Amino acid sequence: MRFAVALLALTLAACNQQPAPPTAEEEQISMRVPAPWFICDSINGASVFVFERTANNDVHVAEYGKSDGGLLARNGYFVGDEEGAAGSINTELVRDNGSDAWVHQTNPGMLETPASAYTRPFGSAQIEGRDIQCRWMPRTRVAGFTSRRSFVVHEDAAGAITYSAYNFADNASARAASGAENARTTNASLELRNGVAGQTPEATTYTFETQGFRYVLSLNRDGTGVLDVTRDGAPLTSEPLIGYQQGSPPAPTAATP
Repeated sequence: MRFAVALLALTLAACNQQPAPPTAEEEQISMRVPAPWFICDSINGASVFVFERTANNDVHVAEYGKSDGGLLARNGYFVGDEEGAAGSINTELVRDNGSDAWVHQTNPGMLETPASAYTRPFGSAQIEGRDIQCRWMPRTRVAGFTSRRSFVVHEDAAGAITYSAYNFADNASARAASGAENARTTNASLELRNGVAGQTPEATTYTFETQGFRYVLSLNRDGTGVLDVTRDGAPLTSEPLIGYQQGSPPAPTAATP
């Protein structure tokens, strides 16, 4: 996830001459990283899957390993049948030689708290014969990952913001954790509560502080992001985000007259 910036210098031919207006080539050029369809952080395996769906219903799936966040595989599909049954939606992902994958999404109206579906509740996927169970948390504001950890920034019912991190080094010992409101997750490596959301001209930020440590998650306008950690003001680590998705509260349902 990179963006390119091209700047051309302007020069003056003589004293007191005003610079000419910048041409189109001289304007700042940025390439925005598109948001994924969804991210499946496997809670029963050692990979994170990023699903991208285009307007033409092409689907690209990138698999990243939890050993070092490296890219393991990238596969392309197109959307086949989409079937709704028992409060869920099953989407078939097809290649030219037949069906190779499915993704399973719960209808938000079937959740314990339908309004908690800030992100689409994708619960599982089947890819090339592999059964993959996906992490999903109610009221998720951000879900993403770096080369060292996955994380979820989420709200509780009162609106308080929590950062839950799942270190890849702890993945082998991760166990399914019971969660309210249809949460699907594992025991967290770190939880920080009472986060503060902010806005700058360049990014949306989430800040968490505890015992001299300060965690700042920055989601940049160009679609990139970074997790910065300091201790007593001294930098400890800065981890670029490999991928992330943002959630927001669903629109209120109009009352029936």
